[in-house]
Amino acid sequence: MDQKRSKYLCAALSRARTAGRPALLEKSDIPESVSDAYAISFAQMEKTAAWKVGGANPWSRKVFRNKDIFIGPLHPEELSVKTPSIPVAHLNAPLAEPEIMLELVQSNNAGGDVQFSRMSIGFEIPASVLPETLKTNLNGQIVDRAGAGALWITGITPFDKTILQQEFSCRTWRNGTETPCGSSTNLSKGPLGAAFEFLQVASNLGAPLLPGQWVATGGLSPAFPVRTGDTLRVKALDWDESLNLI
Repeated sequence: MDQKRSKYLCAALSRARTAGRPALLEKSDIPESVSDAYAISFAQMEKTAAWKVGGANPWSRKVFRNKDIFIGPLHPEELSVKTPSIPVAHLNAPLAEPEIMLELVQSNNAGGDVQFSRMSIGFEIPASVLPETLKTNLNGQIVDRAGAGALWITGITPFDKTILQQEFSCRTWRNGTETPCGSSTNLSKGPLGAAFEFLQVASNLGAPLLPGQWVATGGLSPAFPVRTGDTLRVKALDWDESLNLI
């Protein structure tokens, strides 16, 4: 893709996120190749603090018709760690989904195997700025950094492969009302399997993986709409955590 078109797309997405509204894009603006879509996704980043996995559960794959997961980078200001609240008023039509997050400890770019140092639970807040006509477009989602919005992680503990290999349920509440129950089985081979699939995709793309970055491994249950003033709660394994949206 030529530089002029890439800069146009990056600017359009940035303006939309700043304004908290859909970007003024059409299908003809979206690149036809996956490699071009990822090039635009990565071009929006000066520094990557975390990564999100898209298309990892059955309901997502039904929408995007993808066979493999896709990934999106998150800016440092889109990541919140162990905070009691996060802002969402600036986001375009935010959703929330409970996820397991894993922290990278070693980069594959350094010639070694990527490993995880810590794990946590939290909410990924997708907030795509694609117009409605493009929200099911897979390459559009990749260009849009997999619908990046915010990522909240808490309950950080040392990485334990054994815990994540077991099947477990996940319950969430919005303002005290329980949302549909989730499960580790909604992800291919569980959160750990999704994480290793992420590593393979990222390696194939030459993505800038670095120690300290967090990886959100995919929704354990379907995403639900949220807004300022909501209180969210998630319970899975030994975690039981709450978050206020401001």
